Order: sequence, then structure tokens, then C-alpha cells
Amino acid sequence: MKSKLQSLTTILFILFVFCNCTQQNSKNSDKESPTQQDVTLLPENNTPAFPLPKVPIMITDPQEGAIYLSKHFWDKFPFTDTTFISLPDITEQAFVDYIQILNNIPPKHAESSLENMLNKAQVEPAMYDHFISLSEKYFYDPNSPFRNDEFYIPVVAHLLQSGVLSEAKEEVYRFQQTMILKNRVGTKATDFVYTLANGYKKSLHTLQSDYLILFFTNPDCPMCATTTQQLNSSEVLKSISSLNTPNKKLLTVLTVYPDSNIDEWRKALPSLPQKNWVNAYDAGTIVTNKRLYDIKAIPTLYLLNKEKQIILKDTSFEEIEEYFMNIRR
Repeated sequence: MKSKLQSLTTILFILFVFCNCTQQNSKNSDKESPTQQDVTLLPENNTPAFPLPKVPIMITDPQEGAIYLSKHFWDKFPFTDTTFISLPDITEQAFVDYIQILNNIPPKHAESSLENMLNKAQVEPAMYDHFISLSEKYFYDPNSPFRNDEFYIPVVAHLLQSGVLSEAKEEVYRFQQTMILKNRVGTKATDFVYTLANGYKKSLHTLQSDYLILFFTNPDCPMCATTTQQLNSSEVLKSISSLNTPNKKLLTVLTVYPDSNIDEWRKALPSLPQKNWVNAYDAGTIVTNKRLYDIKAIPTLYLLNKEKQIILKDTSFEEIEEYFMNIRR
């Protein structure tokens, strides 16, 4: 599926150019051909899918256009036709394209759009279940490149209010809801005590740094080693860290080992970067046992600001690097 993804830029460019051109042409013609009346998603086998909405000609701002698309994206999708469940090149691809639009509109509009989509899907129980599954796969799965708690929150809320869950499934989704509501972007990160190799204990909130990368990691995790190498070798992050002084830290990486085998952590400690990094473990595995953070998988990365407010949650190296590239412009 990932190889088939279309960028939002491409989608919006096609929609704006095509829609605006056809609407301009309609002023000079009483008739439009069928292809001028609708813009459709076409899967790789070129089987026509469902018509996308036409962006009104008076909307010229890209974000306003994206908001309009988010409101009307599913208007002509055949939610009552369950055969579309087994056509991922149409339905799942459309869902992925839809995510690209959600990523470029304000949160309140994304939430409203998701609720609207699920309301439409409820006309057919099997289709509703399918769209819940797609949401869980793309918004909640730790391996999804589109994972996003803020998008998954309204989905889980809708599902819990739907009345379709068994008692066992309701318990699962209520647990998910509890976890995704913790440490949301824009809120202050939950404080906890970490322990250094020398036994000293310090708290997250007392670590002084304008920006802090919180990195839950494990010595036995190959992806953790890759992420460590990426963070340590990034020229973007190096340029910011190079401005650190003994009295002023612009960027610090705090690694936290959240498991119980401290001897294993100590053996791996020499392989971790030291300059501008603070390497620690969670004595007593408090973070895990009390579920202070939603650590779905290792590695888990957060980016915090000086006040320990969360800028990026359960993010990636690429997103962190992009954030700093953007603020340097």
C-alpha cells in the first residue's frame, strides 16, 4: 500500500487545476463531458472508483480547499456496497489519500471529518467495522507511518458510543482510549524519575533544555540502534546541539531504558552517545507499571519544549529532524 501512496500536493494540484479549469470552461459551454463533471480516484487497474468532490472555484486557498475536501471526501462513496471492503485498491487507497488531507487541516476540522465519515459508514455494520479497522491500522498501529493519536481519539470515542461492541471489545477500546488521552500534543509531559549510571536520580521536569528528545530505548532492539545512529549523526541536530554551553542547553537527548534488566543496560551504555545525551533507566519500571506513557513499541520518541510541553508524540527521527529544519528557516 505504501508504494501506491499519492501525495497531498499531487491530489490538491489535480483537484484545483482540473476543477477550476472545468468550471472556467463551463462558462463558455452549456455542456460538460462526463469526465469534466467529476474527479475520480482510479486504482492501478484503472477501474473507476467513486467521484471525489469538486472544489468550488471561489476557494483558492489550499488549506480551505483541503478543508472542503475533508468535509465532502466520502459523499459519494457507496457505504452500503460491502464488495468495496474486498477492494483495497479502491477503499483502502482512498482512506490513505484521505489521511493526507487530514494531515493538512486544523485538528477541529479533522475531528469533524472523521466523525462524519463514521456516521456515513454506520449505515452498513460490516462497512463500519471495516472503517474502524482501517482507522486502527493506520492511526494506532505502532508500525504505521501515519500513526496519529489525535486522529484515533474521535474514532475510538465514536466506536464506544456506537453500542455495537461486545463487553470484551469495549474493555479493549476503553483501555486504548485511556492510553491515547495521555501526554497529548500541547500538554505537559507526565513527570517521572530517571536513574543515571552512578545511581543519581533526577526528574524529567528538572532537566533544563530548550528542547528535549525523550527516547525510550532498549539495547536488544535493532531499530533503537538505528534511531540512535540517526539522532547522533544528523547534521541538523548537530548544528543545534553545537550551541549548547555548560549553562545553556538548546537540545538534549534523554534516553530511558524502561525494562528491568539493568545489567544488560549497563553493558550497552558505552555504545550510547555521551555528548549532549543523558542516558538513564527507569528504576522499578515505574513508567511501564503505572502506564505513565503509551509505549506501544520500542523505540518511542517524544519531542518536548523548554516547559516540557509535548511538541511531537510517538514520533519518528524524520519528523523531529523536519521540525528543526522548519524552525531554522
